[in-house]
Amino acid sequence: MIKNIKIILPAFVIFSFSLYPIQSSTANMCTAFVATLCAASSYKIECEFPQQIYPAVFCGVSCAITATVYILLQKATPAGRIKRANILLNDIARHTLARTCFNSDKLFFDAVQDVYLTDDLPLISAYNHLIALLPSIHYALCLVNKASAEVGKDVLLQEECDASLSRANMLFKNISDAIKRIREHKDYLSQLTIYKESLMQQQQTIAQQQMANAHQDIAQAKQSSLWVKWLQFIFGR
Repeated sequence: MIKNIKIILPAFVIFSFSLYPIQSSTANMCTAFVATLCAASSYKIECEFPQQIYPAVFCGVSCAITATVYILLQKATPAGRIKRANILLNDIARHTLARTCFNSDKLFFDAVQDVYLTDDLPLISAYNHLIALLPSIHYALCLVNKASAEVGKDVLLQEECDASLSRANMLFKNISDAIKRIREHKDYLSQLTIYKESLMQQQQTIAQQQMANAHQDIAQAKQSSLWVKWLQFIFGR
């Protein structure tokens, strides 16, 4: 049974996270196949080694394997990909600057001041945060596009795809506009200069601390070596 598990699980993991979505029916068929295989393997082991392993162990392991395969395969279905994309979009939408479409620069920068009220460099903090959101929004768009390509004739699922795609495009547009507005602000370059100088000072401080730690380690090693030599001299006599 263990040997079969080692062969089957990697194949299913690779398959479930492939570049192309799979249909829900395919995921269900594969899950049923794994459940049947686990049951057959458990029965065979029980016949070969009777009363050596509790039946509850076989049941627990089989259920865990089947559930894991089911969850992984469902993530690769169009519905599963849309669900994963919506989770990402919900997380991105928590950011005020990504969620809101501002009609004027004044409203936008008032929001920046409100969100980053405690930051010394609000423009840079906002810019870095927005840049960090881009990989997530790109991945969400990728998931939705792949799901949409394999939806088929499922009208409800296609509508869900369209809604997620529209929402992702809206968030991406808001993020792009926000980044552009920040870069065009008159204080952006001055805050960026201060930010870079601060980073350089932090790097220098870290380097100095690492050098000091290295010197301390060397001194301790020399001291330990000196003690060893004294002990060898004393007891060697």
